[in-house]
Amino acid sequence: MKTILLFIVLIFSGLSIYAQQIQKPGEELRNLNGDLVLFSDVLKTGHPAVLVFWKSGSSKCCENIETMQSAWLSTLKNEGVNFIAICEDCAGSWSHVKPIVMAKDWDFEVYIDPNGDFKRAMGVTTIPTTILFDAGMKLLCRHPGWCSGNEDLLCTKIIAHLEASKNALH
Repeated sequence: MKTILLFIVLIFSGLSIYAQQIQKPGEELRNLNGDLVLFSDVLKTGHPAVLVFWKSGSSKCCENIETMQSAWLSTLKNEGVNFIAICEDCAGSWSHVKPIVMAKDWDFEVYIDPNGDFKRAMGVTTIPTTILFDAGMKLLCRHPGWCSGNEDLLCTKIIAHLEASKNALH
């Protein structure tokens, strides 16, 4: 009986630790210059954010980001929405990411999660994954898989949230 009770306590304590990590991730990422940056410093409170987890070696991931960037530039950037890409396939050598970003002329923030710690803290299991945070940094939605073709839906969700936030202030 004591063993079962101890087992149950360990399971629930593990779940509560995992939930805290998702709510307030403090993992370190690398910027394109190789400097370590806390993720909590990357998100700008007061602005919604779209996070896209991707792999640099995947043409589909790069196409997904190109599509998301197009939607962000045409609709969301002027609304103050931050767009952040997190590269996930750079365990050993991450220096190849900067040339990719420069060659594609991406106009958003790109970071590298060298050990996958941030990906695990966010509960991401599928690459690519797109995550939407509101202006208060609360998780609004998560979309595992490609967003190509769904970017209009994402823009609609973000704009609807922005309008609701504006109306709540007035």
